[in-house]
Amino acid sequence: METAIDFSDPAIQSNPYPTYQRLRDETPVVWNEPTNSWLVSRYDDIVALLNDSRISSARVDATFRVLPEDVQQELEPLRHVLSQRMLLTDPPTHTRLKNLVMPSFAARTSERRRLRIQEICDGFIDRMASDGTFDVMRDFATPLPGWVTGDVLGVPVERQQQFSDWSHDQVRIYDRPGTVHDRVAVMHQGQASMLAMKGYLEEIIEQRRSEPGDDVISMLVRAEEAGDKLTNDEMVVMVVAILVGGNNSTAHLIGNAILTLLRHPDALTRLRDDPTLIRPAIEEIMRFESPVQATSRVATEPIELSGQTIEPGSNVHVLLASGNRDATQFSEPDTFVIDRSPNRHLTFAHGPHYCLGTSLARTIAQTAVLTLITRFPDLKLVTDRPDWNDGFSFRSLKTLPLTLMIGNASQSRTCHEEPHPFPCHPERSAAESRDLSGSSHTVLVGVKA
Repeated sequence: METAIDFSDPAIQSNPYPTYQRLRDETPVVWNEPTNSWLVSRYDDIVALLNDSRISSARVDATFRVLPEDVQQELEPLRHVLSQRMLLTDPPTHTRLKNLVMPSFAARTSERRRLRIQEICDGFIDRMASDGTFDVMRDFATPLPGWVTGDVLGVPVERQQQFSDWSHDQVRIYDRPGTVHDRVAVMHQGQASMLAMKGYLEEIIEQRRSEPGDDVISMLVRAEEAGDKLTNDEMVVMVVAILVGGNNSTAHLIGNAILTLLRHPDALTRLRDDPTLIRPAIEEIMRFESPVQATSRVATEPIELSGQTIEPGSNVHVLLASGNRDATQFSEPDTFVIDRSPNRHLTFAHGPHYCLGTSLARTIAQTAVLTLITRFPDLKLVTDRPDWNDGFSFRSLKTLPLTLMIGNASQSRTCHEEPHPFPCHPERSAAESRDLSGSSHTVLVGVKA
């Protein structure tokens, strides 16, 4: 059975969920010619497949195999690094790497950093409030995860914007833009950024060997299990993966969260009245408007699934966001329920490759969203027709205009005495502050294209 769904269709980009429902209802496992892959759309099939030993995450070679030979040679450095990423390996390599790095990303480690994450959020919002007009995603949601991740890793402050740009170039490799020519151009840019990031990280890692700190890079340097340690190359690749994976998906999550809450004012009011709802709220946003729409695998043996046979060597796209709207798993799946429980969404995948950075992503998103809606209580949508970035694997906003009454912005914090990358402008005069009071401004929420 075949279909021909063009996921670059603006109508699908705007709202993919009717397409997912049609797939679940009519062809839950189907070959899709435009993506050159099988599409799997039902929750139970997705969970079964992600836990099946006959499906492989080592899909780098399959990705590169479709490229012209001369291009494959040009992109060999990129292929070499990607093939070592834990996300793109299978057991026993995956198991070994995960056991070595897991303690550095335990939930308790992320919780210990919550106060520092709050300080960074406050710094961004202080600057936004004092500037008067701002683009929430450009000035907050897009850069914030990069700053937090860089801080957690121990990347110097002055290089964190550069790392964010490098990460953005690399994450585009995992989506499927336009033609083969378009994709090759994206991969060349991603390779250049990856090599630049890799070179700089090698210097930082050597510094941490002689001068360890309380950051994740230092923890990775010390990581050991049963006498086994990460090689220098593995460590560099691991840090690259953390920066690339964490920055973009968390930024997408924050943007989708702001849009979803503003579209559901009753839920937003409940959250402001009861901040303890932020944890289930973020989980429901990940289910309802998932920043990660799909992940891919390669079959290594024949697999029978929902009456279809997936042959060895076939690419498979697992539609996580479709599983998140499956009525067999979630009651009223197309309704946003802020305190939904249980909520076994698939946004961070399932099985052995369940995302390692989930705790940090959750902590950043919870802190960022709650701080933003508390400090700016009068955010309003200008349009309910948001402009989404093109993409198949990820769902993120380009722009989303909002209005804000600056005079109603909460001044719930004071400047920290310690140096902060985004000071709260103590030098601003009282007259300047009064000039901002009561002004109505249009601000933008969006993710860099």
